[in-house]
Amino acid sequence: MKKLTFLIIVLFLALSTIAQTDSCRVLAGKISGTYTGNCLNGLANGKGKSIGEDTFTGNFKDGLPDGKGKYLFKNGDIFQGYWKNGQKDGKGKFEYTLNGKKYTLNGYWKKDEYAGATDPDVSYRVSSSTGINNYRFEKNEPGGENINEITISVHSAFIDYVPQDLKIENSSGQVLRSGKKIGITQYFCPLHCEISYTILISDTRKQCRFIFEILEAGKYTILLSND
Repeated sequence: MKKLTFLIIVLFLALSTIAQTDSCRVLAGKISGTYTGNCLNGLANGKGKSIGEDTFTGNFKDGLPDGKGKYLFKNGDIFQGYWKNGQKDGKGKFEYTLNGKKYTLNGYWKKDEYAGATDPDVSYRVSSSTGINNYRFEKNEPGGENINEITISVHSAFIDYVPQDLKIENSSGQVLRSGKKIGITQYFCPLHCEISYTILISDTRKQCRFIFEILEAGKYTILLSND
């Protein structure tokens, strides 16, 4: 009797799961068909797999691919990466065949379009920081006449100072000094910049170097601290 009851419960749960899966909709037309996975309010939500003309395996939100997932096109092409509202959005890898040859495209997508090898949502990048204890890199709200402007400060003993051997190598723009702050104005992107100087610590000169890139125009503040 107990075994029969257990089998009935298992069968009931299995039928409930199937019914839930059958009634769970995927809103992206080319992968809409047979869906198995998590469901919420009649729509695919969470991890799942949907097979239609194309196949998607990964995360869903409100019936659309959202998050990390693998998309298999009917012609055999594959995209693995991140999605948002049913569109490729974020880092990914696209493996495709063209004229009989296989290719792989790595990079970032934005609103279903390839945006390039670098993240379009990143406005700056620090590639090296040597001999500097701490740094702060901020993008500020635009204002004033000069939209493209970088303000650089060097701290030692918790105060601003300008090292005598300070050297700035920049790919564009004009370097200006205002008091104990250094500015780079009228630059254009991408801007590559290298700041180098030495600082005296216990009768020894310490070499400091800071290398960065500006990928999106705007106003920035950089603080290099040797405290």
